[in-house]
Amino acid sequence: MNPDAETYASSSTHADMDRNKKSTPEPRPSTQSVGATEPVHSSTEDMESNIHEVQLRYKLSSVTMKALCSISQAPDRRQVLYKSCLASEFRSFPLKQAERNLFREINDHTAIPYTIKEAITQPWHKVFLLVQIDLLRTGWPNKISGAARKELYQERGRIYALLDRTLRCLTDILGLRRDGRGVNVVLDVLRSVKSGVWEGAGQELLLVDGIGSVKMEKLFRSGIKSIHQLAQTDFCNIERLMSRNPPFGHNLLQQLAGFPKLCCQFDIIKDYALVDRLPRGDHQHDQPEMLQSPLWVCRVVLAYENDQVPLWNKNNPWVTLVMEGGDGRLVWFWHGSVNKLAEHKQLILGLELKRGEKIGLRLACEEIVGTVTDIRSAASVYEIVMRLTFDRYKQTPTTFGASRQEAKADTILLKDTVS
Repeated sequence: MNPDAETYASSSTHADMDRNKKSTPEPRPSTQSVGATEPVHSSTEDMESNIHEVQLRYKLSSVTMKALCSISQAPDRRQVLYKSCLASEFRSFPLKQAERNLFREINDHTAIPYTIKEAITQPWHKVFLLVQIDLLRTGWPNKISGAARKELYQERGRIYALLDRTLRCLTDILGLRRDGRGVNVVLDVLRSVKSGVWEGAGQELLLVDGIGSVKMEKLFRSGIKSIHQLAQTDFCNIERLMSRNPPFGHNLLQQLAGFPKLCCQFDIIKDYALVDRLPRGDHQHDQPEMLQSPLWVCRVVLAYENDQVPLWNKNNPWVTLVMEGGDGRLVWFWHGSVNKLAEHKQLILGLELKRGEKIGLRLACEEIVGTVTDIRSAASVYEIVMRLTFDRYKQTPTTFGASRQEAKADTILLKDTVS
């Protein structure tokens, strides 16, 4: 997944239909793309070839690729972080004698979520524990000398640069497998690592300049637990709650105005029954007849609620959209700059979905926690047109085969932003 290239990926061979070409460019070859536009039923040779391309893309060793490819289907956060830390490239950061007491203390006496049950001796132990203590935002324990601490800080930047590569590589591997749930989990870990706090841990306020753990607790006691809530607070109340003088509140609100507020609208336009799914070419009498699968023509509109293009940490963030089937498979993936959403990014997709299947969409900034818009359809794609929108983009819902009044009764609006 290239952070600097717009990427499309689909599990459907029909995603490049004519109508799609009018609204979005065809998936172009990306230097780092999650998945590809080939059919799901790829041969072993094709998969090995794709994995080799991923290896060359990220410049990782065969030992590392073997470890990453051994990850299970739909992994959890622990497994994603563990497999990423097994990269052989981390062996260049051995656990030094002066660091052992520090990492033993981290493992045994801190609130990290994932501990190690064996003796702390391996390089991957060092990376695994270092990332977790950093994400806690509590600081390192005082179990290391000043010189050793300084040396570890110098290594830290290179460790995180390598971890970024392994996580993005793992995203591509799971994308090739069409593991939608796995892709979401890896992106969740990547977003947490880049932000410095765990996604969903309730610490996203620490991303704001001028807010530490003490001020965050003050805001918590006032019912402000997310950046979006803080951005809706009057600047006078902000200064009162945080014991700061003007123009602190006004300046803070100007900063928060650039925090991404993503929104998405999803509609099913029509469904087509595919009559012939045989490969191109002359049909042979001895060829087995392939099963028919309905093709749903869907429209996804991506946008943001900010008055201007979102700007955070002096950068316009990049956004990912993951569409996941009811069984967790990857249905569609999009990756691009938030600048693409300025005029409402519209995707016309041909998706192979089962009748009655429930699907989910997750839209989020690639490197910023607290921006996830997580959507699960509350009814099947066959029964209703599922829509997700915010008040600013409300439109009259329509359901094919039903009257407008029935459509209003059957269409469910979902707005579930995970902060």
